[in-house]
Amino acid sequence: MIIPWRTIAAMGYQQAVERPVERERSLTIRAPHRGPITTVAAFRRGDGRAVLVSGSNDGGVRRWDAMTGEPLDDPLDSDGWVWSSVVASTEDGRSLVVGGFQDGRLVRWDADSGKRLADEARTGWVRSLAVVGDVVFSGSDDGDVRRWDVTTGLPAGDPLPGRPSSVWALATAVLSDGRTLLVGGFADGALWRWDVATGLPVGEPVTVHTGPVRALAVVDSLLYSASDDGTVRRWDVETGQPVGDPLTATVLSLVPVTLPDGRALVVGGSRDGSVLRWDAVTGETAGEPSAGHAGPVRSLAAVGEVVFSGSDDGDVRRWDAATGEAVGAPLTGPVDHVTSMITAEGADGRTLLVSTGGPAAHVWDLDTGSLVGEPLVAHGEKVWSAAVLGQPDGRTLLVTGGTDGTVRRWDAETGRPVGDPLVGHTKTVMCVTAFHLPDGRALIASSSQDRTVRLWDAGSGLPVGGPLGDDPIDVRSMAVVRLRDGRTLLVTSAKDWALLRWDVETGLPIGKPIVGARGIRGPVAAAELDDGRAVLASADRDSSLRRYDAETGQPVGGAMEGHRTDYAVFSLVSVRPEGGRPLFVSVGKGGAVLRWDAETGVREGPPIECGEHARRMTARGAADGGLVVVTGHYPGADIAVRRVAR
Repeated sequence: MIIPWRTIAAMGYQQAVERPVERERSLTIRAPHRGPITTVAAFRRGDGRAVLVSGSNDGGVRRWDAMTGEPLDDPLDSDGWVWSSVVASTEDGRSLVVGGFQDGRLVRWDADSGKRLADEARTGWVRSLAVVGDVVFSGSDDGDVRRWDVTTGLPAGDPLPGRPSSVWALATAVLSDGRTLLVGGFADGALWRWDVATGLPVGEPVTVHTGPVRALAVVDSLLYSASDDGTVRRWDVETGQPVGDPLTATVLSLVPVTLPDGRALVVGGSRDGSVLRWDAVTGETAGEPSAGHAGPVRSLAAVGEVVFSGSDDGDVRRWDAATGEAVGAPLTGPVDHVTSMITAEGADGRTLLVSTGGPAAHVWDLDTGSLVGEPLVAHGEKVWSAAVLGQPDGRTLLVTGGTDGTVRRWDAETGRPVGDPLVGHTKTVMCVTAFHLPDGRALIASSSQDRTVRLWDAGSGLPVGGPLGDDPIDVRSMAVVRLRDGRTLLVTSAKDWALLRWDVETGLPIGKPIVGARGIRGPVAAAELDDGRAVLASADRDSSLRRYDAETGQPVGGAMEGHRTDYAVFSLVSVRPEGGRPLFVSVGKGGAVLRWDAETGVREGPPIECGEHARRMTARGAADGGLVVVTGHYPGADIAVRRVAR
């Protein structure tokens, strides 16, 4: 959800095809942007609510409550790479979001309802936008600066005279005589000024920058320009004459801010990921750079004294312009896909969903789809796996593993780290699980790309013995089950087409590897049957599921067929519905989720169709005896929650 995937869409009820008594209710937790943030804009609605609009090369245009960071409804209907955005007012007082796309489209949406309006305009790659009244100016790669009626979307006059170079930045300024100027920054380093009323150039172009002009900002009569030549320059906007010495910084975005005490600042987004501040009048730095982004800051916007920054790292962050301090949690990304999911009971009775993917783990309220606390950022580039463990005090311990090779523990509800990272693996931790022993001790098992499986004491974080086995094993899935004689088994599914069983108290293997009919390929799950037997399930290379006696390793029954032949089974879990028998639940190629009676191997009900790109899946029993099935998708990072009656 992994990451913030926080926009929620109630999808209603869908009739199942094969059994009319079975109905499905779905909820979608949508991802934030899955690519660099290329544009942000901010405005206040008629009710006073501050709204942030963000756009990305993933084609998404999204609205957020600017103060809380919560999403407002679903993403706006859009496709393609949105490069620039502004908010403009129509003659009848409506606010419209205008987006400029790489393919030359200008798209308008109603800022309140999110409805996409008809009559899209067409021009070259829209690099920049500016607004004067109900007219939107666009600057494009073909060198044109065009005018558009924001209400109708139609041209509002001829293009402004310019030069054959990309228009990378636009800004407006009101002069002392009441005239309004439009200022354009070009890829060849030039600055042009036009009289908005006449459309004619004002004075000669200013050609001092030696690199493309990336951004412009105007404060009273001062124009700030930022260029790839590593300077930010100040100009008298009326005369075009330079003011003071250049400021040294490689800045990609600028925004002016007026503080409550009347001071004016200019805020810049840097190529190194920092956010810089200058006194707008003197040009002196106003405090230390604000750090947090892991990529260039390409876009800035402001509401009051709060500045919003969008970066190539996929985050939108909020800053106090006066202090440079962060305001709230970032709207986090990017998440290319969900790497793992698991559910747990919260101390207050809520059902929690944990998802991983990208640089964070996210904890969600499964009933509402809202984020519980802030994203848990750890493990460097990617969090690959998560597990949960109930605590005696009713709280839930969350365990994560990722690319930095550590295993980390968290309080699932507060998001606070528990103890120090568990250090021992030398490469990415791909899989974690956590469980209780009969004597009450709690253990964590972890597997890594360093081809080891390790056990840890969940309370102290200390290792329990050394790596399991004498030979390297590349494990991608694990399950834990208790045998009738009280022993606890850890079962691992490795890339060498076999299941291995381990006694977790001795660390020794049990029996021979389970190789299946055609070689094990895929995840493993375990279930305890009503008669006390423990049974395992895993997928063969032909995508059929097979069951095995956990104690003896012998096959139980025949193949469980239903997934596409010779395609992967991506996820497999066991679940016991309220008052029912244990089930295995699996998702394979094509996105069909199948349910199987763990004791008989008989398939239960029709497939639950979750979309072609469903890859990760978890399930749990619902209080009404039904199932809650959660799927994560690839490509993409949306999470779908389906409540299925039985």
